[in-house]
Amino acid sequence: MSDRPTLRTVAAKAGVSHQTVSRVVNGDPTVTGGIRDKVLSAMRLLDYRPSAGARALASGRTEVVGVVLPHNPGFAFSNDHLIRLVGGADQELAARGYGLLLSTREVPDEAASAHRRFTRRRQVDGLLVEAGVGGEALPALRSAGYPTVVIGYTDEDLHCVHPDDEGGAYAVTQHLLALGHRRIGVVNGPPENQLAMAARLRGLRRAFADARRAFADDLMEHGDFTAPSGYAAAGRLMARTDPPTAIFAFNDGMAFGAMRRLREDGRVLPADVSVAGFDDTAAAELVDPPLTSVSLHSVDVGRRAAQILLDLLDGRPPARHENVVPSTLRVRASTAPLHAAT
Repeated sequence: MSDRPTLRTVAAKAGVSHQTVSRVVNGDPTVTGGIRDKVLSAMRLLDYRPSAGARALASGRTEVVGVVLPHNPGFAFSNDHLIRLVGGADQELAARGYGLLLSTREVPDEAASAHRRFTRRRQVDGLLVEAGVGGEALPALRSAGYPTVVIGYTDEDLHCVHPDDEGGAYAVTQHLLALGHRRIGVVNGPPENQLAMAARLRGLRRAFADARRAFADDLMEHGDFTAPSGYAAAGRLMARTDPPTAIFAFNDGMAFGAMRRLREDGRVLPADVSVAGFDDTAAAELVDPPLTSVSLHSVDVGRRAAQILLDLLDGRPPARHENVVPSTLRVRASTAPLHAAT
């Protein structure tokens, strides 16, 4: 026979009815403070832990939050930024008694397919949606009645959380300019992340403007956040008649690919070409030379997004729709001063 305390055991200890204990467990605001304190004290003394399933049935909630990552599973589960982001969200959700249900693309080349399982049937109380999900997804999720927080940028009237992309790109560009580089090649990201990439470009152009320099638009190539795309982009940049002396890739994966291409072409890093990335992944410290990058504090972004969503579920929406998490430049050995002879 189990000695685990029950609702009635708590009721007897607190001197109230078991119906009152149930109301306290389910957060009924009509229970007076004194009664609530007695019940909570009895729960602590007896180490009573209410059943999550029973609580969900009583409250009409699933106590689960969905996370939509509009990427193929292979990319999502190997991308350090996304893993940290989901980890930060999960930490906050677990601390407040919620579980997490993760959804990636159902159709490999269709970002919007990541959200459709949530529109087919209601499985969660609210959603954290990574911004690259596509134009149709956010209106569809709103129509389905989900409280939603966007991780990244959005034109929709929704709460969003994102790192300071503009400030991070400004810091990288300012660092490279201070090292004497003027021809800085850029490997931009994919169009589905256009708002974040636009913010990074604004930061880059602002740093050039503050230095009274003009960015050479002909030194821009595009990639898809993967190392092979950075490898190809670096090849195209260095084939220019007047190639760059530094390459700034808009994520670490593309920077790693660029570094490989430069080495294969016989260039010494950073003596011949400096390279900087964005994301400050775990591998940034391990490559040779260690990569200068921007920390997005991805765990904090995920945690903050979860906090906002749970506050929305509790009827306490934050005053600001846009929430920005500061980014930090990490200078390592992949960037160096431009040689005077260059």
